[in-house]
Amino acid sequence: MRIQLSYVVRRVAFAFATLLAAIILNFILPRLIGGDPAEMIASQTALGSAEVADELRKQFGLDNPSLVHQFSNYIVQLLHGNLGISYFNYPVPVKEVIWNALPWTVGIVLIATLLSYFIGWLIAVKGALKPGSWFDQTALGVSFFINSVPYFWVGILLILLFAYKLGWFPMGQAIPVEYDTLTPSQQFRSIAYHAVLPIASMALASAASHILVLRNNLIRVLSEDYMVLARAKGLSSRRRVFHYGIRNAFLPSFTGFMLSLGHVVGGAITMEIVFSYPGLGMLTYNAILNHDYPLIQGTFLVIAVSIIVVNLIADLIYPFIDPRVNLN
Repeated sequence: MRIQLSYVVRRVAFAFATLLAAIILNFILPRLIGGDPAEMIASQTALGSAEVADELRKQFGLDNPSLVHQFSNYIVQLLHGNLGISYFNYPVPVKEVIWNALPWTVGIVLIATLLSYFIGWLIAVKGALKPGSWFDQTALGVSFFINSVPYFWVGILLILLFAYKLGWFPMGQAIPVEYDTLTPSQQFRSIAYHAVLPIASMALASAASHILVLRNNLIRVLSEDYMVLARAKGLSSRRRVFHYGIRNAFLPSFTGFMLSLGHVVGGAITMEIVFSYPGLGMLTYNAILNHDYPLIQGTFLVIAVSIIVVNLIADLIYPFIDPRVNLN
């Protein structure tokens, strides 16, 4: 199947318009929080000195209260690839702060996302092929329960059971205190050891919804008229299920999977707060608390760009896996 150029142009134009809207909101929303970052920093470092606060405003470009002036400066800096200087990590650039936190988030969220879909699809397919069986009923009950509780509650339960009660895993953080004294192999094992519970909490919480969605889709597809016709024509059960059934039932899940990959960069703020994990989610949370406008804008922009790019890729791939998509 060939994708028409007009289809690609429309999708790229829509992605660009979405990015432009995200940039505008990215600038406006942090300033709606209120407060004066310069006064906050001066109160913590210079006993609230008004002179220090005024100097900080000049350095941060906040001496001109006009939002139009600040926005024009923001766009100019953005076009030059400059995300600014973090207020509360001064004088460290925002790009460096984000770059240090990004690997922690991408590592655990990407693994958790892939693991949740793999587990969810396996359980959903097995349950849909034998609906009403003890396995299907158990999977449904557990999935409904997990899907109905708050996301962070799963992580808290895992901490209470496997960290606090049994002591098998650490209760939080990403590395131990003695990390710098360890060998490279010991450092890798330590990072993996600390990541077990965060990954498990996100994978369990996400897998429940994947099980429910794919199971229902597969049961619906297997009851369609063309599946009945395929059976009447003598096609084997394996070919009917795997070549036609799972392939068509997978299509809605594919969209959800691509959206989940887009959110990998954003991570899970709640999860990182629960486990005190030094990823992009925790970084965003602290930036909001500290009124660090450049850092808030930088993290939100990275998250927005990742979601928009992945959605664009999904739009371009989807016609190849579903020929019914209208390209006009």
